[in-house]
Amino acid sequence: MKRFVSIMVIITLLLSGCSQKKEVEMKEESYTTDGGEQGWMYLPDAAIDNPEEKRPLVLVTCAFRSHPEEKLQQSGWIKQAQEAGLLLLVPKYKTTESYSQTERVMEILNYAIEHYPVDTTRIYASGFSNGGGVVGALTNDYPGIFAGISFMSWMMPIKHLSSPYEMPFQIIQGSEDLTLEMDSGSMRVIDDEVWGIESLMRFNGLLESGEAKDFDKTEYWGYEPDEVETSVIEEITWTFSNYYKEDHTAPLGQLVLIEGGKHELTEQKAFVAWDFLRHYARGENGALIEVE
Repeated sequence: MKRFVSIMVIITLLLSGCSQKKEVEMKEESYTTDGGEQGWMYLPDAAIDNPEEKRPLVLVTCAFRSHPEEKLQQSGWIKQAQEAGLLLLVPKYKTTESYSQTERVMEILNYAIEHYPVDTTRIYASGFSNGGGVVGALTNDYPGIFAGISFMSWMMPIKHLSSPYEMPFQIIQGSEDLTLEMDSGSMRVIDDEVWGIESLMRFNGLLESGEAKDFDKTEYWGYEPDEVETSVIEEITWTFSNYYKEDHTAPLGQLVLIEGGKHELTEQKAFVAWDFLRHYARGENGALIEVE
């Protein structure tokens, strides 16, 4: 892993539309698979106007306790999908579980691939809170399907610590969201995420031999990044710790800390997630390629 740190301060968010609160609509279609599993597909206007064009799809998982559109509006994914021309898929599954639900979610996703204009080289997953558990489980069980994953406000370890596939990953975390103070006074994320981050680092071969976590040196995450970028988004500081691997110009791992951020959905998280995910796709035999 490279060992240099560059600091870049951006005063204005360069992602369009984040400061606007106007509700955006997308066409919603619900479906049931032959196996009885249910999914909700959200189609941007661009997909309706040009139904033959293949489009990236983001699988969005969350502990939904109401109609998914309400949570998608809160999360900003509907606005982001309309602007970027993305398909959004929300699966129905037992949100209190993770590894036991991957076959159900994949059945829902496979139906979408068969019946909608999905670019199968650009399928991504983003999970908020408990939804991060099933995103990790899907990464473990089906690593060649997704071109990138984003966890928001919680994740859990994956079981496989090595893989023939690289997996671009991002974690978006508030400084007041499932964090704790150590005896030394330094801050770190909770145990689930400590081990989750290590598992993804090992999965992607981002750790040097013998490299150990050091939260006094690198608060919250434990691993020194190759690059640090700081942005001020609506008067709140976001710090991006980027981890690179040879042969890639975009970060393979990105850990995002929101100053004062809490355990909640916000529009900005979806914009930041897509800005990371959009750089990667799956080529032949599941090989990772950069596209933007």
